[in-house]
Amino acid sequence: MTIIEVQKKYSTQAKCLKLLEQLRWGKVVKCTYCGSTKTNRQKSEQTRHTCKNCKRSFSVFVDTIFEDTRLPLPKWFVVITMMLNSKSGISAKEIQRNIGGSYKTSYYTAMRVRIGMLIKSTQLNGMIEMDESYFGGKARKMEKGEDNEANLSTATLKRGRGTNKVSVAGMVQRKGMVKTKLIDKLTKRNLLFMLKTYAKQENSILITDGFRSYKDLDNYIDRLEINHKKSFSKGIVHINTIEGFWSYVKNGIKGSYKSISKKYLPFYLVEYEWKFNNRNYRGDEFEKFLKNALNQEKELEYWKAKDSKEVREVAYGN
Repeated sequence: MTIIEVQKKYSTQAKCLKLLEQLRWGKVVKCTYCGSTKTNRQKSEQTRHTCKNCKRSFSVFVDTIFEDTRLPLPKWFVVITMMLNSKSGISAKEIQRNIGGSYKTSYYTAMRVRIGMLIKSTQLNGMIEMDESYFGGKARKMEKGEDNEANLSTATLKRGRGTNKVSVAGMVQRKGMVKTKLIDKLTKRNLLFMLKTYAKQENSILITDGFRSYKDLDNYIDRLEINHKKSFSKGIVHINTIEGFWSYVKNGIKGSYKSISKKYLPFYLVEYEWKFNNRNYRGDEFEKFLKNALNQEKELEYWKAKDSKEVREVAYGN
């Protein structure tokens, strides 16, 4: 759905509210606290309902990304459309230039939209590729000062394994979905936990490179290994799909956000997961997002910046 279509179809707060209530409850309004269907719409405030069972007041926003928002829903819908249609990502400054208001409002709205993209019930099976990637500043050459000592340590800024960059593990099902997770230590135990959480053991084959932590996964799942010292592909044995996803994410971050802090990197990974997983979706992605977003709790409070200086996309790039 284009921005023009969204603006025409959902031009008022009432129209937007009607859509959200329909997607969340259908024809019968349910209390968000006790689940009772015995409710009344408040005359004083049309966005809220009163439950006859628990006597509490509620709206369709409760326990969703829209809770406590002051931004009008038509603007919310425009931001959502912009983010869904921007396949490589869109920065908060770009959103601010399009909808007006403050940068902080655009930033937090975009963050909540990313929370709405989270798919909790990911289960991969079949041919599954697994690989890790590292996010951080570019590796720099050693520079010597007057004392003939290096100003920058090449050991801490090196590329690949052994670096101090942020490590992210990823799994992708061939012609299917992708799932990522920040893992500080890429040990067998941590990788196995991720594998058990997001992949089905039965009728699945795991494909990895020769990283030693993957070798111990043979006890849990059938595994094929590609030796990158000899080749990058041998028939069906390759991890080109997940490596292509890493390239897509890093190019998107570099082009749209320039750099991202470690604390907020999970939000952006969720965004790129959503875009990758819906790359072939031919239905109404806008409504699909809203249905998913209405099932998400307002998890942003845990990640909320402590001060305005943290409200920026800085520190970690590709």
